[in-house]
Amino acid sequence: MATMPRRDFLKTAAATAAALAFAPRRLFAEAGASAARIVVAHGTDIPKMLAAGLAALGGWGAFVKAGQKATLKPNAGWASTPEQGANTHPLLVEECIRACRAAGASEVVLPENPCSPAAKSFAMSGIAAAAQRAGGRLYELDDEKDYVETAIPRGQVLRSAAVARDVLATGCLINLPVAKTHRGATLTLGLKNWMGSVRDRGFWHRSGLHQCVVDFATLIQPHLTIVDATRILVTNGPRGPGDLETPNQLIFGTDPVAVDAYAVTLFRKEPFAVPYVKLAHEAGLGCGDLAQIDVQHLEA
Repeated sequence: MATMPRRDFLKTAAATAAALAFAPRRLFAEAGASAARIVVAHGTDIPKMLAAGLAALGGWGAFVKAGQKATLKPNAGWASTPEQGANTHPLLVEECIRACRAAGASEVVLPENPCSPAAKSFAMSGIAAAAQRAGGRLYELDDEKDYVETAIPRGQVLRSAAVARDVLATGCLINLPVAKTHRGATLTLGLKNWMGSVRDRGFWHRSGLHQCVVDFATLIQPHLTIVDATRILVTNGPRGPGDLETPNQLIFGTDPVAVDAYAVTLFRKEPFAVPYVKLAHEAGLGCGDLAQIDVQHLEA
């Protein structure tokens, strides 16, 4: 959602959905496909890569406003070590929390509905320790109060969902997925990472996973997406262990479809080989056509 301020959280879930559902199409139409831009930082020093990527997008102050809450959504869903590539790298999570706090965020929260038992996945991934060191709050979505039942007016299959309250109500929403293969979705990237912020993932798998991913994207538009492609799981995803490759890249953008489109190519595929990328592009939620995306590469 570019760098414009996020709408104030509306008082009811239905009103929230109605207000946000049409924003992605309008923003993409205003910007035009040729305006889609992503930044790719190359290197092995994650803090330097993160700093370089954000500087190219205007700095943390373009996204995080002093006194407002920041919500980060890493992939912290699996009882796997950082070296196995199933979760977002903990150092990336830690540095993002520190940067948000330095930019003046009143608090930094990291909600997650993990696939593995929360205590085990949070500990083995290294993300619990990273959040604690940096002053963020990683927590399991396991209580009614953590969710808001929310209508999805533009959803074709997914018409409503119980969504993490801190995803809906925040000053800055940052998606921090890891890039990896997935048996049902071909790949897990940014758009699919939101499955960890809803209560009922099973409906998505039973009812048409790719369309549900896109339906949810009509509701949730992050201010910023940073794809962790420092190492990518190329077999036996989403949990692994499997074969890894090391692109040593972080991919940044305000257009979530464009970010995913580029990330697909790291797996030697065309963007539209992942159905949810194609569907999201066709729905006007962003640009999935690489020919119309400005890709800026940086060494860090």
